[in-house]
Amino acid sequence: MPERPDLEYAIPILSKALRGAEIVGTELHKPAVLRLAFEGSLDDVLVGSRIKGLSRHLHFIRFELETATDAELIIAPMLAGCLSIQPATKGKKRDRALTFHLSGDRDLRYFDNVQMGKIYVIPTGRFDLVPGFEPAGVDVLDKAFTFAKFSEIAKKRRDQVKVFLLDKSALDSFGNAYADEVLFAAGIHPKTFVRKLSQADLERLHAAMPKVLRNATKEIRKRAPATDEKVRDFLSVRGRHKQPCLVCQTPIRKAGVRGFDAYFCPTCQPETRKTGIVSWS
Repeated sequence: MPERPDLEYAIPILSKALRGAEIVGTELHKPAVLRLAFEGSLDDVLVGSRIKGLSRHLHFIRFELETATDAELIIAPMLAGCLSIQPATKGKKRDRALTFHLSGDRDLRYFDNVQMGKIYVIPTGRFDLVPGFEPAGVDVLDKAFTFAKFSEIAKKRRDQVKVFLLDKSALDSFGNAYADEVLFAAGIHPKTFVRKLSQADLERLHAAMPKVLRNATKEIRKRAPATDEKVRDFLSVRGRHKQPCLVCQTPIRKAGVRGFDAYFCPTCQPETRKTGIVSWS
């Protein structure tokens, strides 16, 4: 999915470009992506609405709308979803899931080639209709994310450290890729139980979390990709299965952690218990 550094880059660009635009029509190309919590059609609800801005909540993109129907638009891009602003030409519809036709002869296009992402159109504030739109945990990029605060959260955990990092009700916020990157930077095996982390482990983990996210966001901004392009080739372990570790040259391994996959270096991130991990091909 687009993760926090991707969203921190793309959302301000989209928000600036879309602010003040009116939705004059819609085209639904892949019905599986839409969750419409209103009677009638998508046009009935959204046509005539004006976009006031976009913001991030966890891994959701939230549109602030000025609308007569009191509707709110929230997009969960998930694995492959992305947004792009294009001239209002017919063009190819391959992988296009939904098109918002805008004033000024522009389209806002949502692409999703695997249709895992979802677009929610809900009454304003009805976040209970959006699975996973839970209250966010402590923002790891905020000054409130002190070591004392992090230690207080961590001491209550009984799960594996990668699962902990992915819990958005605890931490705002990581997906698979940057959880792996943080654990590599901190030298911690992804299957380590949080309760087994030493003071030094927790200090390294706390320091790595904001550093990895800020460095990734900075790198993406420097490259300035299109908003529908995901840049990941600079990551240290994610997606580098069997390639040599950038630090020690040991082949990167991949394993399952409670339904998630994890990439790690077995030398830089040594096991703290017998897990029976086998490398996936």
